[in-house]
Amino acid sequence: MRLSLHCVGGFTGPAGAENRSVDVDSLAANEGAHVRSLVQALDLAQLPATLLKARPQPWDFTYTLTVDGRQVRFHLDAAPAPLRELVEVLERHPPG
Repeated sequence: MRLSLHCVGGFTGPAGAENRSVDVDSLAANEGAHVRSLVQALDLAQLPATLLKARPQPWDFTYTLTVDGRQVRFHLDAAPAPLRELVEVLERHPPG
């Protein structure tokens, strides 16, 4: 399973965009199992393609998570807990 996270926004806008990509099979066993459980808890097949705040602010960050080709675009404030936790896990990995 491959996960990619694209983050853009804040005061830097597109200039400060970051991409992180993780191959779950290459993670340590416990971290890989945790990531898989978070993805399973999300139920991507039932998750809407967008989870955006009704009134975003100019400094808000917008995230796009891609899991094996399936994408969801969201604000952290509008995301369910497993998605927010998945962002935390992915942000521990260096951008690139």
